[in-house]
Amino acid sequence: MHHHRSTSYTPPSPTSPPPTSVPDLVFRVHRPGAQTRYSFGTGFRSKNQTTILNQLANLSQFALAHLLGQTNISSPLISVYDNQAHAEYIAQRYAQMYNEETLVVTIDTKYFARGPVFRAADLLAGRDENSALSEWEELLHRGEYLIMYKIPPQAVRVEVKVGWVGNSKRDSAGSVGVVGSR
Repeated sequence: MHHHRSTSYTPPSPTSPPPTSVPDLVFRVHRPGAQTRYSFGTGFRSKNQTTILNQLANLSQFALAHLLGQTNISSPLISVYDNQAHAEYIAQRYAQMYNEETLVVTIDTKYFARGPVFRAADLLAGRDENSALSEWEELLHRGEYLIMYKIPPQAVRVEVKVGWVGNSKRDSAGSVGVVGSR
């Protein structure tokens, strides 16, 4: 008596990759006025730790509010960049715009908690053409990723001051100094 191989189909196990692969290192431009809280010893915490982003509609609403700087909406997201030179450029612009000390923090993504990471470009792609990004917004969101809720202190590698308010603006403009590193 011989047995047929069962004809019921078993699909291959789902090894679906996450929607975006995140670079090994990302760079956070951080200024004191940001919604996200930060210290070298505790890492980063988004202002909003309670909203659960499980539905796409709810995610894109929060993500777009975050990306477009709508500070009336408490953000559960933390912005980072995939390119250090770009992050430093943005930090210098921020330091001038807001007249406050701005850091570029290098972050090792292998210490991220599980959970989705979003690409700003993907989230912004869904907007209608009438709301085109300005040149500054396009720069601001180039190579940007959004992380949910927190980045643990183990992930924080180096923090570099990119712009700060000194007695003389001329002396401090564009100067870079390492504040701390692991």
